[in-house]
This record gives sequence, structure tokens and C-alpha cells, in this order.
Amino acid sequence: MDGRQSADGRKTLRPAVAAALIYIAIMALGMFTTGHVFGIEYGDPPMVNVLVFFEVALSLFALVVARRLFGGWQCGFGPIDWSGMRWLVPNFLVIAALFVVAFASGTAALSGLALLVILTTMLVGFSEELMFRGVALKGALSELGTGKAILISAALFSLLHSVNMLAFVPLDGMLQQMGLTFIFGLAMACFALRVNSLVPVIIFHALWDMVQFLGGIWDTDFGHLILVGIVVNAVTGAGVWWFGVRRGRG
Repeated sequence: MDGRQSADGRKTLRPAVAAALIYIAIMALGMFTTGHVFGIEYGDPPMVNVLVFFEVALSLFALVVARRLFGGWQCGFGPIDWSGMRWLVPNFLVIAALFVVAFASGTAALSGLALLVILTTMLVGFSEELMFRGVALKGALSELGTGKAILISAALFSLLHSVNMLAFVPLDGMLQQMGLTFIFGLAMACFALRVNSLVPVIIFHALWDMVQFLGGIWDTDFGHLILVGIVVNAVTGAGVWWFGVRRGRG
């Protein structure tokens, strides 16, 4: 996912960061509406009844910005480098294990709310990856080295989750989310660069959110699997940075 310049050679760091901040502002409005208008706390599955509309808007916004800054489908939709996909295999194995546990809970059912969760989390995966591992990362790469560009995209992605306080996430919970999503953002940026495409990371991100929200609907006890997934993502992300991206693969 080489992002050294935009379609016409312009530097794109500032407009990319500005677009990410607008994206965060739209999400802040969504979280405020969820919490203070409808009284739904962050993490409660019914929040998708509100957020689905904001996710449609955010997906369209990210798509328009990506095409305007970089043209065509050059912002993260290149041919997949399948040799780099082996780094994502452990992450997808954890996802598969989570879905097995969720469907084995005995309460799994594709209700209207479950279908809405599936749609909303697919939009989340698409819009967030396109904005933060597409627009923000590629925009930063037009002016900065790979390491700094990854840090900027991860910091913006972490900042996105600060707005969850507007849906009643306590301060300590918000800080924990920001820390975890910063690490997640570092790993996902490395994966996107290594495989030369956003498609695999969009799928992973969507499934990661989806199975946890579905588990909330179905009262699933995942045990330590979520923690295992976080650790696996961090370790494999560090591995792909050290053995791949740092050495110019991707």
C-alpha cells in the first residue's frame, strides 16, 4: 500500500489529518446522540439502532475523501500481497474461535438486532480502516517516514475512541480503550502495509467488533479469548513490523 503521494503528486498529510478529525467529530455527534438523546450506554447492543445511520454517513465521507485525495481506488485497494497474509492467520484463527464460542452459547439467533449489528460492524470495519489505515496513513506517508506515519494513524485512531465518553464510558474505561486501540492501530497499519491492501484488515476489524457485539446479545462468555485476541494482534503486529514493514516489505 505504497502511499508516497496523491494521485497528482500533492502532499496530503494536512488534508488527511483534517479529514480524520472531521470523522472523529461526526462520531462524537453519534456518541452524544446515542448517550444523551436516547440514553443508551456504549457497549449495549441496542446502540447500533442509532449508530448505523452515523456509520452510513461516515462510510460515505471516508470514501469521498479517499477518492478526492488519492483518486480511483489507489487508497488501500491494490492487489493483495498474499505472502504477507500469513501474519494475519493467527488473528483470524482467534476470530474463528470466538464465533464458535458465540454460536455454541445456545442462545444464538439471527434476530433483527443481530442483523443490524452485522450491518453496523461491517460499516465500522470499512469506514474506520479506510479513514485511519487508508486516508490518514497514506496521507502521512506523503511527507513522513513509515514509522512516523504509522504512529500518526494509530494516534488518530486512538483519539477516535475518546468520544465514547459521550456515551457514558467512564474516564478510566476511556483511557483503557484509547491505549488498546492505539496498539490495535499500530498493528493494523503494519498489516495493511504488508499485504498492500485494506481488504483483509477491513474484514478482520468488522469480524472482531461483530462477534463481541453478537456475544453481548447472546450472553456469551468468551472467557479469556478476547484477551488472547488482543495479545495475538499485538504480537503479530510487532512481528510484521520487525520482519516486514521495517525492512521495506509493503
